[in-house]
Amino acid sequence: MMKRLIILVGLIVGIFQRSNATTVWTTDLNSALAIAKTQHKAVMLDFTGSDWCGWCMKLKKEVFDTPAFGAYAKANLILVEVDFPRNKEISEEQLSANQRLSRKYDVEGYPTIIFLDEEGNLIGRNGYAAGGPFPYIAQIERIPGIVHHDYTLPTVKAEEKQQAEAPKPQPTFVPIAPEVPNKYGELALKAISGTRDRRMAMINNQTFMTGETAKVKVHDQKVEVTVKEIRDSSVSIVVGGLSKELVLVER
Repeated sequence: MMKRLIILVGLIVGIFQRSNATTVWTTDLNSALAIAKTQHKAVMLDFTGSDWCGWCMKLKKEVFDTPAFGAYAKANLILVEVDFPRNKEISEEQLSANQRLSRKYDVEGYPTIIFLDEEGNLIGRNGYAAGGPFPYIAQIERIPGIVHHDYTLPTVKAEEKQQAEAPKPQPTFVPIAPEVPNKYGELALKAISGTRDRRMAMINNQTFMTGETAKVKVHDQKVEVTVKEIRDSSVSIVVGGLSKELVLVER
């Protein structure tokens, strides 16, 4: 019994590769999902170019490395780094695993953040957003399907408190494309229907309700779109880690 316990502890410790004072990350999605299922947490995958992508490094510094995000993540998320570095070494096995995940989730820019529920189902995605940890946490908390656990914020500095209480800026994200064309310019909001409390939006060939994610046909390909909000004549979406507004096409 003691031998099995030592092996189990060693395995769990061994899979966690990236850490700092507030957050702990693994590079093994299967292990992350196993832990997420026992702890009833979501899994967050960070597709990053950790040593060359400027927006990735900004997101890490402004959000992921902060005590506030660390406290939230410890209670609610299992964190997975999916890295594509240019200057630091990564094993061929790990790089191959990362490439498979990139293809699976149609990653077309860095940083792209993917959220899975404890069963491994895709429930959300985003990228870099300005404003620090508190607006970022607020975005995550709006993702349908995440089980939210109580957590205690660490003591924050005065400027962090002001940041938390200030009006939240709109997300801004400039993706760095990994040698694939940007297909998102062809997305169009064709119609909005339903009542104010139960709106539906048609984007290209697909109909959405708020919080839904689906593949949308763009020419001969499909891109994954998540609808965050449906308004009277526009929608807020996330596509490829990019927050985007679509305005109703006039006929």
